[in-house]
Amino acid sequence: MKLFQTFVTVTTLIASIFTSANVLANTPQRTLTIGIEDGYYPYEYTNEQGQFTGLDVELITFVCQQMQVNCVLKRGAFEGLIPELIFRKTDLVISALAITDERKKRIDFSTPYIEAKPGVFIVNQNNAPGQIEQLKVVGVQQGTTLAVYLKQALPKNVQIKMYPSFDTAMLDLKGGRVDAVFESIDVSAKYLNDQTNRVQVLGEPVYSDLISQGTAIAVRKGNTELLAQINAALEQARSQGLLTQLYAKYDLNQDDKVFLAKQ
Repeated sequence: MKLFQTFVTVTTLIASIFTSANVLANTPQRTLTIGIEDGYYPYEYTNEQGQFTGLDVELITFVCQQMQVNCVLKRGAFEGLIPELIFRKTDLVISALAITDERKKRIDFSTPYIEAKPGVFIVNQNNAPGQIEQLKVVGVQQGTTLAVYLKQALPKNVQIKMYPSFDTAMLDLKGGRVDAVFESIDVSAKYLNDQTNRVQVLGEPVYSDLISQGTAIAVRKGNTELLAQINAALEQARSQGLLTQLYAKYDLNQDDKVFLAKQ
């Protein structure tokens, strides 16, 4: 009788294990919708093979794997990313998103994965003004902290032209329709490193808390559970060396002053 009872117990245990395994296997993974800009090199862009990639794309892929969730990238204009997050059209945003005090009032940020980068005034080499004070028209991407800074820092007689993207602003710089374009140094590098563009930095880099207190992933205000999961995944990215690899791959290791000295 005892032998029979033992057999029944073991059989029941095995059946329970298989049942649990089947339940887990059939449980659908949670899906998160990720807000991301359509193009902002080196963070997100379409490469020559037609693949959407970049530091942010690779990082959020790792984060989603660590969180064991499916992630769907919802690409769009930068200025719409935060409103779409707030109105629950996305679950989080990763798009070279700068931390600022003003944004902290509307959304919550993860721990930074990029240190604060300065803004720089980019001008044409062939007709560069002598100093920033001589600028009359400055282009900048709309919806960015760089635009916020310009509105507060530039004299009222300087015209600020808003553009849907950094690249469209640079087209107007090349065409002589603006005197300068204001952008963060890490994003500006793709133009500054290519001598055929014949552009350079005017004046000193601008460090300001209005521009950035670091770059991070954003979630809706009060979503502490998702934020904790993201921070844990980012810590894994640091400890496993992924962030260091991404900095090297996308040329973000270089000290800002060293970079400017090469121009």
